[in-house]
Amino acid sequence: MIETKPPKINWQNPELSRWLGSIVNKSTFYNSKSAFRAYSEFTGLTASQLIDEAIEDAKLDPREKQDIVLSRLIGFYKWLRTEYQQKKTVGKGKTKKAKKGVSGKSAEMRVNVIRGFYSTFDITVRLKGKHKLPKSKVKNKRIVFKPEDVWKVKALVDHARTPRDRAIVLFHFQGGLDVSTLCALNYEDVVEGLEKNEHPLKIDTMRIKSGVEYYTFVGHDAIDALKAYLADMKSKGVEFTNSTPLFLQRGKNRLKTHNIQIMMKKLAVRAGFVTEENNGNSFNPLGTHSLRESFGSLMINSGVPDSIVDFWLGHEIGDMSKAYRETQFENLKKMYLERESLFAVSLSKGENEKTMTEVKEVKDDLYQLHLENKKMKNQIRAQKLEIEKLNKRSKEQNQLGEQIIKVGENLKKWQQEKGEIEAKIVGIQKFQRLVLDQPDEVILDFIKDVRQQLKKKQS
Repeated sequence: MIETKPPKINWQNPELSRWLGSIVNKSTFYNSKSAFRAYSEFTGLTASQLIDEAIEDAKLDPREKQDIVLSRLIGFYKWLRTEYQQKKTVGKGKTKKAKKGVSGKSAEMRVNVIRGFYSTFDITVRLKGKHKLPKSKVKNKRIVFKPEDVWKVKALVDHARTPRDRAIVLFHFQGGLDVSTLCALNYEDVVEGLEKNEHPLKIDTMRIKSGVEYYTFVGHDAIDALKAYLADMKSKGVEFTNSTPLFLQRGKNRLKTHNIQIMMKKLAVRAGFVTEENNGNSFNPLGTHSLRESFGSLMINSGVPDSIVDFWLGHEIGDMSKAYRETQFENLKKMYLERESLFAVSLSKGENEKTMTEVKEVKDDLYQLHLENKKMKNQIRAQKLEIEKLNKRSKEQNQLGEQIIKVGENLKKWQQEKGEIEAKIVGIQKFQRLVLDQPDEVILDFIKDVRQQLKKKQS
């Protein structure tokens, strides 16, 4: 059944303008509009009415509150899962009904978008505890290629109907570019490298999603496909200037992200990797994200440091980015060249087997390094314990030395005191002998005289 589009929402509404005006990313902007369109269909209310009812509910006494926003969001999630009518475009301004309901992950994403709409006006809704949304199960997983899976990329390239599509597939796979960044490329981003016959070809760009400036490379296959595409377009009268979009739609307009996603789905179907309906799902396990993730996985598993792979993927890596963009360029280029064979789709069977052997050797080397590193860590740990024991023993010896010195000092003091006592004893003995040698009368007179002297001192 063919039907026209539903009535348009007034996107100039003050509440909608304020919310959407804060969104920078184009993809997020369009997804937000789509989510609000569905929410408006579910509630039957305008943006102003939704905010008004939320504010009125917030003013109520806690005993009278209805938590209207929470109730609506939970209801919206359930409606999206079971009742939301998906539509398929069949012509300009026309759609036809598809299946009802969306995946749990898609429904959760739309609910979170609407939470963002409310939060613009300081209306916060917490979906926790008993109000937490059901955790969606991942039914579809992207295919991340191993070296032995490269033939699948070659199958996609072989089933591409135009030189442009072949170049796009290879740019995603050999350069790790995300779809938004690829669509934003201009002719000036590649022309200098092509004229100089650079290999690998440096793609110096900025990731649209994060605003991060970076560069990546593409290998022989992508370069050859790009040259074929440009030659095909020029033969059709298309003139490329520096500001011309690199990948064109119908030879004049910049290619959009959804154009590439649709193209990749059709490629996967023609190559026999998914069915026309993909088992009832719109998800494509061999889409642009799959090629991009495969680029990162192959690089990391072949020994490239995570920070370099993140740089090539356009992720934010802080101060290291400057070094990679300037002083480390030649090292990164060499690193890419050494692994280009992992991404090559034009290799013969024998060359592919050789690449697989090389990959295995690299993995074996990495494993050996891991074992050696583990052994060295254990040795260092044992040495550290031994050093701690020696330090403890040295400390004990120092303490013993201090005690010996103290004993020596005390002994010297005791010997000095002993000498003094012995001298006193000798003096007393001499006195005793002197006194005993005197007559009794002299001794008594001496004692009497001493007593008198003591009395005088006391008085």
